[in-house]
Amino acid sequence: MNEQIETVIIGAGHAGLIMSYYLSELGREHVVLEAGRVAERWRSERWDSFFFQFPNWTIELPGYKYECDDPDGFVPGTEVVRFVQNYADIIHAPVRCGAKVTSLERLSGATYLVNTETKAIEAANVVIATGQYQKPAVPPLNADVSRDVFQIHSSNYRNPDQLPPAAILVVGAGSSGCQIAEDLNQAGRQVWLSVGRHFRVPRRYRGRDYGYWRLVMGGWDRTVDTLPSPEAKNLPLPVVTGFKGGHDVDFSRMAAAGIVLLGHLQGISNAKLIIASDLKQNLDKGDTWFNDFTKAVDEYVAKTALDAPQESQSTARTLKIKKVAQPILDLDLKAAGITSIIWATGFRYDFDWIKLPLFDETGEPIHRRGMTACQGIYFLGLKWLYKLKSAFLSIAGPAEDAAYIAERINDGK
Repeated sequence: MNEQIETVIIGAGHAGLIMSYYLSELGREHVVLEAGRVAERWRSERWDSFFFQFPNWTIELPGYKYECDDPDGFVPGTEVVRFVQNYADIIHAPVRCGAKVTSLERLSGATYLVNTETKAIEAANVVIATGQYQKPAVPPLNADVSRDVFQIHSSNYRNPDQLPPAAILVVGAGSSGCQIAEDLNQAGRQVWLSVGRHFRVPRRYRGRDYGYWRLVMGGWDRTVDTLPSPEAKNLPLPVVTGFKGGHDVDFSRMAAAGIVLLGHLQGISNAKLIIASDLKQNLDKGDTWFNDFTKAVDEYVAKTALDAPQESQSTARTLKIKKVAQPILDLDLKAAGITSIIWATGFRYDFDWIKLPLFDETGEPIHRRGMTACQGIYFLGLKWLYKLKSAFLSIAGPAEDAAYIAERINDGK
């Protein structure tokens, strides 16, 4: 006979654990199924020198706040794992590790069947909390790269010693790509960095961290229905780092340190990479976002009369980047001595195991604040599920959404 549980939560990351917290507060029966370990992606998909991207004071989950002697500092990824694991223990979350869900389907009426590799569970409610994205997104052109070039996705990068000797190409200039490029550069490796669209922001401005300004100015609480278009959900996230106490991700400084900047990668022809001529455009757009953000802070400070010291000078890009006016448009990997490519190209959804009509033609989950057209089926922890913060560990991002879903479950909706 199948096991019967009122609510199944799939995923024991911070979102799934927050959901467990609120269901426990309401006294509702539930279980949390996790394919690996608690906080698995924090454990197995971060590099050795990774530091959390927001200050320590932002790290909190419902009923549990990170305590330390340096609230404005940044903790390594291993400390994030410890924090999330401690949370699971403190709230007595009913987590079953090593329980990989292989399918979710309707059994009958409003009852669903959750199949794992070892058993099946019947449930009236299922909360899908597997993360905002689950599967590495590597462009198809990687198949055209010579087989003697080592390729790896950023989620599998650990340290420079993992890679063959010689130069490395990092494709993607979001937070992961930039941090990995700096990690390799500081280890003495020659690095080439392909820079696409990015949202550059100051690590600190007028005496406060970027995360502080986002919080007090209401950015984290911006709701999805205020966006100008559905496509706006896919705008790049801010490029930030907590490495070595946190600093601006500055491409001019990276270029001065020897990292060779390229435009975005377009294709491969005759064993050469074809590079777009958009490097200057991408850098200028990143600087525009940077300056627009600092201007918004200045206006907020003036409006609220907040005590925030003036910057002595602009922290936007100050160094001239060589060869931007005549960018590299093709690159022979062998001639450049490049033996490795790191694809810092993000992630995509992996919901093929869900056998329910929950997605649009692009594979995007269809929901409103986590509620779907299938009664009892919910999403949690997705990017822009309801607010900008909905997927973040910082400031208990999914907490409001989880509390909302818990009330719906409690009311039988």
